[in-house]
Amino acid sequence: MNVPYEKMPVYENPLSTDAGNDGLIHVQQAPPNIRHYFVFSLFSAICLCPATGLVALAYSLKSSAKADVKFHDKAQLYSRRALLWNIISVIFAVLVVVMVLVFCYCVNEMVKSDRNRMYSNFYAPSNGYNNEIN
Repeated sequence: MNVPYEKMPVYENPLSTDAGNDGLIHVQQAPPNIRHYFVFSLFSAICLCPATGLVALAYSLKSSAKADVKFHDKAQLYSRRALLWNIISVIFAVLVVVMVLVFCYCVNEMVKSDRNRMYSNFYAPSNGYNNEIN
């Protein structure tokens, strides 16, 4: 069915015309269950990474709006994109946490080495010679 997503398909009621009434009951398929990932998107926008979380939140809201007007294909597409951006947000947040931990570890090691070098200059063992000038 090649219909633009902005236009709703028009279904003709088979009981309204006499020529098309063949006595069969036409059953429409139930709309698919579409997850919008709104809570996940909101969490990623607030807690994880606001940049990618807001993109995910926008796709989540678009998915919900398209599902409300019965554009299920577009709603599923936007739902998948919301999930993708949420996953990107989680991966980015984990990478940032790992990078901060590595940075803190490196700074701690530098401070320790500088502290050891500084204390070794002040508390160097004497070599037994008197360095005073007579």
